[in-house]
Amino acid sequence: MNKKRGLIIILISSLIAIFTSTYLLYLHYSDTSSFCDISQGLSCDIVNRSLYSEIFGIPIALFALITFYFINVITMAALQNKKIFGLNEKNIFDIIYWLMIIGLLLALYLIYIEAFVLYSVCLLCVLLDIIILIILITIIKLRGRK
Repeated sequence: MNKKRGLIIILISSLIAIFTSTYLLYLHYSDTSSFCDISQGLSCDIVNRSLYSEIFGIPIALFALITFYFINVITMAALQNKKIFGLNEKNIFDIIYWLMIIGLLLALYLIYIEAFVLYSVCLLCVLLDIIILIILITIIKLRGRK
């Protein structure tokens, strides 16, 4: 995969994830219902306000927002061939890779919770899961290019 193309895919994906995470964080604290509160089985509100939507009292949406913002910043640096935080391109690719591995493991756990504990699916969470996969596949291709 072409480096520039791969980094642009990661950049656009992380921007979408930032907007999605921001909206989920807003919904987490809001009293209003979201547009994706369709039914008992398809409800961002049920999932996003459940006991499982926080780790140590911090919303998972906030962790996602910070993670994707960080990925966005270091991806922009890699796209411009600049060092950031003393990181070179290989370090940046490795960080993104490991963040997405951790994100994927957390996403798999949360998918299990949605399907077998809450019996409700958050469509925006599914979007974030897809973005994690897109970034992970892209970074694997970038790390493996010769």
